Amino acid sequence: MIQRPTARDILEALVQALHGAQEPFDDDLVLVPAFYEVRLHPDVYLELKALMPRIQAQAQKRLDAELDRLSVKRGLLSRLADPVLRWFSADRYLRGRSRAGLTYERSGAAWQIEFGVTDRPEADLGFLAIETDFGMRAAAEYRGQPTINIRRTTRRLPTGGFETVLSAARPGRSTQEIRTPGARAVLARLRYEDRQGEHVYYMQKAEIVIGRQDEGGTALDIALDTLADVSREHLRIRHEEAATGSGFWAQDVSQFGVTVNGAPLTSGTAAVATEVWQPLPAQAEIGLAGVVFIDFEAL
Repeated sequence: MIQRPTARDILEALVQALHGAQEPFDDDLVLVPAFYEVRLHPDVYLELKALMPRIQAQAQKRLDAELDRLSVKRGLLSRLADPVLRWFSADRYLRGRSRAGLTYERSGAAWQIEFGVTDRPEADLGFLAIETDFGMRAAAEYRGQPTINIRRTTRRLPTGGFETVLSAARPGRSTQEIRTPGARAVLARLRYEDRQGEHVYYMQKAEIVIGRQDEGGTALDIALDTLADVSREHLRIRHEEAATGSGFWAQDVSQFGVTVNGAPLTSGTAAVATEVWQPLPAQAEIGLAGVVFIDFEAL
């Protein structure tokens, strides 16, 4: 039975659209879209219409929080260490700056979130797509009739994951998708809490590294603000595609260990020495040294 998108599904899709439509702007600046249009099946649109103002308000909070999480501020120690890192290792210096110096900004003064009905005749009740734009949308009476409108669209897949593609729309015609090599699907969602609060990380590449945040410029995909029991590089997660299907693997590279649903992985020393990767379930609670716990969900 096809399930309609819930309000929570829409919030998750909006956050994913922020990730899928990022635009590198300069060496230390990335822009994210300010405009989001949620496209739904007509019946779902009518059912959720009364809740849309509340969804809009909550979505603005979620997007604000995600933008704050992405913009990692450089500490005093990191700035003082720049000359040393530059002299000691250009690669290490650049990796440190890419993590510590990168800023994410909204392309407009405020979030603009609107709701609409999809024009796809084949769309079912489970249809959910987010169209994004870096500029604000003018009111309908001022938009005119463009020859063609090219947008980024983040769509929820039947598996529960997301895919971002370019879409081209002409007046009076259905939207046509343009698949590009840069469009990346979300592989997994990781929820966790550290000293900075609750976070959600969307895994979009084949391998990620998780560890404790430090000022040394360690290249981490998830940098945790937590106790020293969590190693600077604690856990690696890998996604692999095979003829028999796709799957996730985990490697413990820590001093004090990793658990998956309460069971320990191979000790960190052995894992590093032998490059041991162990299967990771599609849904799992991952413990890092018994200090930080991550809810992992394959999409």
